[in-house]
Amino acid sequence: MPPAIPNDDLGLLITLSICITLVVLLATAMFTWMIMRQNLRSQEISERVAGIAERLDVRLRRQYADIDRELQDSRDALQ
Repeated sequence: MPPAIPNDDLGLLITLSICITLVVLLATAMFTWMIMRQNLRSQEISERVAGIAERLDVRLRRQYADIDRELQDSRDALQ
């Protein structure tokens, strides 16, 4: 009885399956790397924004010291 699938076709199907698996693994590694890279950039941006906010806070407190005192007084009164 002859085989249901000729050997040449079976070899091509196995090769195609291996190639598709390798492409999927490569794509998964690439997307994982992209996500990790984006996360790192996001953290760097957050640190920059926090630094800018801190400098603005210092400048505003220095420039408007009377408002800062009033805010602290109102916080103390609430506690």
